[in-house]
Amino acid sequence: MLSVPLFVSKKEFFLTVAVVLCIAFISLLIEFYQFKELTKNTLHVNTATVQNHYTKMNEKGRTYDVFKLKLDGTGAEVYTTSWRVTSIPLKSRVKVKLKVDKVTFLDYLKGFFAPSLALYEIYEDDPPFDVKPLYRWIEHQHDNEKIAELYKTLLFATPISKELRDEVQKWGISHLIAISGYNVGVISFLLFFFLKPLYQFFQSRYFPYRNLTADLTMVVLVVLFVYMVVIDFVPSFLRAFAMSVLGFIFYSRGIKVLSYEMLGLTSLGLLALFPALIFSLSFWFLGCRCFFTFFFFLHHFESLNRWVLLSMIDLGVFLLMVPIVHIFFPVFTFLQLTSPISSLVFIVFYPLGVFLHVIHLGGILDGYLLDFLHVNTQSYLLSFPWWILVLYVGVSLMAIRYKQALYACLGFAFLSLFFIQ
Repeated sequence: MLSVPLFVSKKEFFLTVAVVLCIAFISLLIEFYQFKELTKNTLHVNTATVQNHYTKMNEKGRTYDVFKLKLDGTGAEVYTTSWRVTSIPLKSRVKVKLKVDKVTFLDYLKGFFAPSLALYEIYEDDPPFDVKPLYRWIEHQHDNEKIAELYKTLLFATPISKELRDEVQKWGISHLIAISGYNVGVISFLLFFFLKPLYQFFQSRYFPYRNLTADLTMVVLVVLFVYMVVIDFVPSFLRAFAMSVLGFIFYSRGIKVLSYEMLGLTSLGLLALFPALIFSLSFWFLGCRCFFTFFFFLHHFESLNRWVLLSMIDLGVFLLMVPIVHIFFPVFTFLQLTSPISSLVFIVFYPLGVFLHVIHLGGILDGYLLDFLHVNTQSYLLSFPWWILVLYVGVSLMAIRYKQALYACLGFAFLSLFFIQ
């Protein structure tokens, strides 16, 4: 099928931009209305779902609980504290009284902190979708809490503790643990792989006129949507899902799918619908990974053998992401250089982990995973000033057209590894 560009004229381009801006304006109006409803009184009483819960200690040695809550109605995310240490588990339902007189609209969009005057667990006859049984299903298959936490994060996007986060960052695999486009790709591949023979069996006998690709894609998208609801619309997964939906729609109409226009439209559309995504690092990191991947597929190396190209992708994207990631996370270890290999192993490990849990043998790999996480290594600092990020992004955009700019980005990323502290 001959693909046509997403925009065939400037008129279509500007019309699309106008529609996106209108959607963004309406979304901001809705968010502002919900913000005013939240803050119309000094104290706000509401029910909420616990998104994260951990214990901290202040300078005086006194411990307190930190909660991340998702408020009912608005879906706003709020951080609050409680000096009464409790054991309220994730996804529990709570009632909370918040002091919100100092919350600004910008705070509201980013996710804000508000002191709580009361916070306690409640039990409802008809609660929202309860995923806690799924968490317990994982926990019962593991003796080690850290490995259970790893699998819950990997499969259900639960918050990750600082200890496990440090172990993961040591290997440079945070992008694998965070549910994102990798998961969308692996889930889609597995569903196609197992459903295709079954579909072909019935198609040849009962409905030979049906389109296999179109029908299975719809099944895959439905499964992905249900999964996205279960993990509560994780931004990185939401972006990958939206790109999959738009890609299917465009492909079925003969429009070029793998393009910067497609990536830009998806990103702007999601930001227009969900303005709070502008403050999500995972959303922007996934966008950068997609952007850099397109360099290899669409432009400068598309003439290479496909297998050679696939072997270069992970290494190339890893290098290109180094300056961006270390603006925000300066810790560097030499184990992070194995990240491209870990990405390839993940393609096998992810479905294997799911299968082992389905047959209730999820703990069979725990010893190997603990050895992997507990490898000792020296940590260094690799940080960049903000003006480097601006310059690097500018040169990256130039690389869409000029191969020399891509080589400059790769060269800078590689040489920066020699300036660790």
